[in-house]
Amino acid sequence: MYFCCSKFMQTQITKQIKQLFLKELRVEFKNKYAFWSLLLMLVISVFIIYTIQKQASNQVWHSLFYVILILGVVQNITRSFLAEQRGTLLYYRFLVEAKALIISKILYQYFVNALFLIILFVLMNFWLPQSIPHIIPYFFTAFLFMLCCSTVFTFNSALAYGAKNSSMVALVLSMPLLIPSLLVCLKAASKFLVSLPNPDFYQDWLVLVLLLLIQLILSVTLFNYIWKD
Repeated sequence: MYFCCSKFMQTQITKQIKQLFLKELRVEFKNKYAFWSLLLMLVISVFIIYTIQKQASNQVWHSLFYVILILGVVQNITRSFLAEQRGTLLYYRFLVEAKALIISKILYQYFVNALFLIILFVLMNFWLPQSIPHIIPYFFTAFLFMLCCSTVFTFNSALAYGAKNSSMVALVLSMPLLIPSLLVCLKAASKFLVSLPNPDFYQDWLVLVLLLLIQLILSVTLFNYIWKD
């Protein structure tokens, strides 16, 4: 009996996550100005870099890439809880589980920031061609870092929601949690900038994955207490 109830609850939560994620997509399609403004900022940023410096070494390209990536992910904070009305969240409280809401928000941030990462990577390679020897592991490292950023910013936006929708609060709260992921990511990415036959990066990837799992578990667990308040 307990097993059947547990399985039913898991099925319900999965359906709720799916519906909430699709709702976020529908809202995004209705408010296209948010996505296009972000894309415009991205294109202009890369183009300005190109006009100033038409050629860049791997180290410079690497630095510029991560600066724009972090700024873009920070900009996407407003797509999470900070964009919700209080009445909407109160309505959700009677319809969905807290776990379903936070997971759907995190997954949506993964989706939006993954698009941002891919577009940034394409534009940077189009205007500033690089010569990074291990480009695929380099991109995957940036992808893992993007997942860590999305998880931390989504949860902290929920915390900041109680502080009068202050995105600055979300940013300040996120920095101590992001610094370990950023340091490990930069350490791993730096190994791909030089021509080493067999760069040792699997340990760094493992640390990033563990940090991501810890952030996910803490976000889902602690959000229950925020949801009750």
